[in-house]
Amino acid sequence: PTNNSAEARAPPPFDLKAYISRYESQSETALQRLLFLAHHFHTEAGGNNTSAITGEAFEMAVAQIKSTGNYRRYLEEYGAVETSPDNASTTNADQSPELTSPLRKNSVAGDQHPLSKNIIQYYIEYDPNFAPISKIEAQNQLDTLEGRLSTAQSHIMKESIRTALLALAEFHKKRGELREALRRVFRSREYCTSGRQHTQVCLLLAELSADLREWGSVRESITRAEHTVMGDIDDRLFHHKLRALQGLASLAEGRYYDAAKSFTSVSSDLTNEINSVISAEDIAMYGSLLGLATFDRETLHSLVIDGAFKSRLELVPDMREALRHYSRAEYGQCLSILQHTLKRDLLIDIHLHSHVPVLLDMVRDKCIEQYFQPYSSASLEKMGSVFGCTLKEMEMVVVKLIGNGSLGEGARVNIADFTLRVESGDSLDKKTRRRARVAAAKMGAHFTRSAEGMIMRAACIENCVTIQGEKQRRGGRARVGRPQMQEDDPEMVVDDDPEVEKSAGPIEMDGSDSDEDVMEIENPNEF
Repeated sequence: PTNNSAEARAPPPFDLKAYISRYESQSETALQRLLFLAHHFHTEAGGNNTSAITGEAFEMAVAQIKSTGNYRRYLEEYGAVETSPDNASTTNADQSPELTSPLRKNSVAGDQHPLSKNIIQYYIEYDPNFAPISKIEAQNQLDTLEGRLSTAQSHIMKESIRTALLALAEFHKKRGELREALRRVFRSREYCTSGRQHTQVCLLLAELSADLREWGSVRESITRAEHTVMGDIDDRLFHHKLRALQGLASLAEGRYYDAAKSFTSVSSDLTNEINSVISAEDIAMYGSLLGLATFDRETLHSLVIDGAFKSRLELVPDMREALRHYSRAEYGQCLSILQHTLKRDLLIDIHLHSHVPVLLDMVRDKCIEQYFQPYSSASLEKMGSVFGCTLKEMEMVVVKLIGNGSLGEGARVNIADFTLRVESGDSLDKKTRRRARVAAAKMGAHFTRSAEGMIMRAACIENCVTIQGEKQRRGGRARVGRPQMQEDDPEMVVDDDPEVEKSAGPIEMDGSDSDEDVMEIENPNEF
């Protein structure tokens, strides 16, 4: 343990009911989170032991599944396979598929609990009657709703058609048939006649796409809503709901800065109005953590710590404490709270858990940069004790920061005494001046060579001297008026290079001087 361990308290026991009460009852988000928590805590228990939280989460999930008739998700969790005598694409409503029983608990030798996908069977007994009965009831409800849609279409009543399509979408959504629900909602767009109806449809499309984890569709729905919805919008928080969904899409795609900007721009008046996808506590946690990882100090204070987002920090007191320590330059305490108190809550979040290691590393690197900024030299051992890591770990982190230029120009690690040093301003100025002198010297040498080459070329032209390669001399006919150099001329001096010959003196011309008598020198610097 580090000297900051006393600052960070252990997280309190996890209250599943309080956690899941943040979200809309019987929503797809609530079900997905319950199942995610069940699998997470079972894995945390080691697989061979049961977890009380896992059992409670499975009980609540099964209760929601049975109340909504979501038999497909029930079969999926238990590992039961749904088969039909015909191809799935040709199965009609009159054909009842045969449901195979999943693996029973007593069939596992030694009563072991392996880490598998279908762990629910070790906590709750499989009900073989639920799926067939629920399927029949669902088919009856579907026939009723389809009948209402057919009636509305026969009377060509746009409002009735829209209402019937949305009712079908809600029916499919409760049963976990999200793609079919998305198709029904998309069709209802054609029958919207007011801004309020357009806002409802756009939000439903974005929410369903978020539940499906199709973030490209989420962004497309948001863009369409921002450009098409106008006029009589009753929902004053409509655009803030879109920003929350946009933040989720940016987070899932790893665009952390954009996600932080989206979450911190959501009005504090938006609380549980969109808890079918994201709760007010989620917005507070996402916005503050992403802002801490990506914003500079000035932006963090203006948007998160001292801005309008400040009121949301009351929902996440531990994160508020971490931000307070960061603003006071108490970086060790800030990281200690993140690592020991908040990390569990971050890892059990269905949207955030896969990004936690990257975000915590970003916060740590940022704290190290801020810590070292006023110093010219610092001990790696002392820095390790402040940030809660060993000397070797601190050395690796510092080397990485030096490599990407985060610690500024001239930062170096002295392995002899394990110190991080940065060169003074005078030393950096000397290096800058030295580089400028070297560049000027190179430029002068290049100018000198170019000038000598031009002078040599002018002298050759003035004395009617031409230089010709061996291949040009042997091949073809000479130009008119151009003197040909003979190899047996006693006044001809042959250079060491067999390809180039030079004349020992001027060659007398027959008086016909013209521009064609001069051959350009391709590289005057050779002479």
